[in-house]
Amino acid sequence: MPIRPATAADLPFIHSLAPRLAGAADLSWRSGDEVMRFQRCFMHETLEAPKPGAVTFIAEDESGVLLGFVHAEPMLDIFTDQIAAYIPLLAVTEAAEGQGTAKALMAAVEAWAKGQGYASLSLDVFASNARGRAFYARQGYGEETLRLVKDIR
Repeated sequence: MPIRPATAADLPFIHSLAPRLAGAADLSWRSGDEVMRFQRCFMHETLEAPKPGAVTFIAEDESGVLLGFVHAEPMLDIFTDQIAAYIPLLAVTEAAEGQGTAKALMAAVEAWAKGQGYASLSLDVFASNARGRAFYARQGYGEETLRLVKDIR
């Protein structure tokens, strides 16, 4: 599966996957509008003004149909005080789900991170995203922290 660096021309496709990312959150204390607003703003901030050293990869099929993307950036590892790699965004189209696209994107970003000399690669996933959590566990990721929230309205 071809994986290539993203270009500015890929941004509309990337942003079109915001509903897939927001849909992975099953948060009873958050409205769908709140989750979507967060997702769109987060993607805009992350992708429109990327941190220095950040990378975005695109997966496409042999005919050039876009299948998904991953974005990674340098981030301070709070345990080691060393710069490591962090994945704030990964999404694939519905048609690409279960077809190895996310695995190929993760392999590409892991190779990039190793090439940068980073010792670790981390990411966040919604706690309610059982499918995503299982996928990352199969890729060798382990849980390090868990953020808890209480609705006090």
